[in-house]
Amino acid sequence: MRDQFDGDRIVLDNALTFVLHGTYQRIRAYAYRVFAEHGVEITPEQWMVLVRLWQHEPISQADLGDLTLRDRPTMTRILDGMDTRGWITRGRDPSDARVRLVRLSAEGRALRKKLVPVAKAIVARAEAGIAAKDLVTTRETLRRIAANLE
Repeated sequence: MRDQFDGDRIVLDNALTFVLHGTYQRIRAYAYRVFAEHGVEITPEQWMVLVRLWQHEPISQADLGDLTLRDRPTMTRILDGMDTRGWITRGRDPSDARVRLVRLSAEGRALRKKLVPVAKAIVARAEAGIAAKDLVTTRETLRRIAANLE
């Protein structure tokens, strides 16, 4: 997206970050709407946390934040909402009282069976008409950009 600059002028519509942000916002809004249509009020951020918990449980709240790219206050807010819905439990780590462990509740585990097919449909809609090789190239390019900024 090197064409985002035209002399001293910025062509915002050509800026990769602007395009990424717009894409993220559309996916976020679409996912929220589709999950709600299937009877589950869940934010995309809560969805990411559920997926990580399905993979890693129990897990410290700090590690969960790292795995979902969320800072401590944001992770706390996300988990508060999930706790209120009865999807998770939080407690002290028996070996280190400073650490809060997050676990799925039975209801949180049950969401997997209900929501994974919905997520697959969301991804299929988002990827429609795009060649698999282009999707792989896009993912790898974005990873390289992120690595360049570490």
